[in-house]
Amino acid sequence: MTIKQPLLPREFGQYIWHNRENRISLLLSVTAALIIFFVFKKLYPFPNFLPDSYSYLDAAFNNVNISMWPVGYSKFLRFISVFNRSDTAMALVQYLLLQASMLFFLFTIRYLVQPGKWVMRILFAFMVLNPLWFYISNFVSSDALFATLSVLWLTSLLWILYQPNLRMVILHALVLGFVFSVRYNALYYPFISIFVIILTKGTVKLKFTALGIILLPVSWFVIYTTWMYQEKTGVAQFSAFGGWQMGSNALFMYAHVPPDSTKPVPAQFKKLHGITIKHMDSLRHVKQRPDDRLGIYYLWDEKAPLKMYMAQKYKKDSTTANLKRWSSVAPLYGNYGFWLIRQYPADFARYYLWPNLINYYSPAVEFLDIDNMGKDSVDQMAVVWFGYKTPKVTSLSKDRKILLTAAFPPILAVINIVFFMSFICFLLLGGFARVSPYYKKVLLVMLLVWISNLVFSVVASPIVLRYQAFPFIITLAFGGLLLGYVIKESFVAKEENVNLIPGEPGIG
Repeated sequence: MTIKQPLLPREFGQYIWHNRENRISLLLSVTAALIIFFVFKKLYPFPNFLPDSYSYLDAAFNNVNISMWPVGYSKFLRFISVFNRSDTAMALVQYLLLQASMLFFLFTIRYLVQPGKWVMRILFAFMVLNPLWFYISNFVSSDALFATLSVLWLTSLLWILYQPNLRMVILHALVLGFVFSVRYNALYYPFISIFVIILTKGTVKLKFTALGIILLPVSWFVIYTTWMYQEKTGVAQFSAFGGWQMGSNALFMYAHVPPDSTKPVPAQFKKLHGITIKHMDSLRHVKQRPDDRLGIYYLWDEKAPLKMYMAQKYKKDSTTANLKRWSSVAPLYGNYGFWLIRQYPADFARYYLWPNLINYYSPAVEFLDIDNMGKDSVDQMAVVWFGYKTPKVTSLSKDRKILLTAAFPPILAVINIVFFMSFICFLLLGGFARVSPYYKKVLLVMLLVWISNLVFSVVASPIVLRYQAFPFIITLAFGGLLLGYVIKESFVAKEENVNLIPGEPGIG
């Protein structure tokens, strides 16, 4: 089977609406998505809150330009509030945007790659009917918006790769700038965008122009954020959270280093390291360790070394704002984390990278398995922002457990296996030699995105299910395409073998 270069007989919108298969897919998808949302909203009338939610709401309420988290999502919440501040409106907008981005992605694949009809029907069903998108969209968190923008980023890349034009380049640049402001998991996106621009056809001048347009919003956000940190906190840095995260990751590793194997400590780390040593020693006498699995313990627990060091540093200071305190120690924590990792690289690989790689394969459910962190009330900021009459919130069950989400880690594990094995079979069947040049580039880009996301996710922070919405979508989509190709090739080969009857002319 040879996949031909797709023909574009009409505009993309016309292709969707005037093609019967596409029109039915669109109408059924929209109808099903709305039904799923309103059914689940009856079961979960309030949004799901996690610790990050209140930081986002506070940043939106005060309209700040820097916060503990990237401010893109808070600006998004503020924009929605101009039209409607209800929690249902927020969840609905997040859900519909995510569904719309997936439909754009799926129709683009059908339009440009032209896979089999049944492959696309199955992909539409698995994408649109997936209840995980409701649970993620029902969070007061950046997860749904980040997944939406990531899917749009990838889809616009596919269009640029096929038929680059100024309009698509500008759209891609805006999406890239926005997704960069929503979550720093997008740090590797610009490099893939640059790679795709290099792959496209065109003159060197046109490519440099496209690169300039694409990198402008990202560069502006990085420079502006760094400048704002310098102005508000006195420390020039792009992401204070990055320093805290690096320190936290290293401490999860260092907790397993034997006490007698400690090495000389640089002067700038001695006080922090002393707190760390005492803390690790105390944990050795605890039956149920709070750091027995990768998570947020070393980031947020008041008894953990990072929080304790900050508290001691500002013990006699009651005037410095919390954001300034938090950001001022971030460079030290980042350097300390790097130092620990350099001292114990094998331990870091064993006790942090390997467990996190397993998390990527089958991520922890985390806050997705319980509504509102198991509480029956919300903080005052949520009451003010959403206009609640009372802090009390209701849920489907008394214990607030969400049972359905427990099925998704094993499902994602199976999808990862199918994607990987299908790609291996594709290679063994000589797939790259039989597909069009455009399809080769698409597969190359998809593999690059998948590997980059894997490496970045494993290295950057402990992986949980809600972080994996975007990888879930792309792995399912292209795993399905590759599997469809392998199955079809298997049937073609079987038919060819059946027709090989000994003694007929032309067959030796």
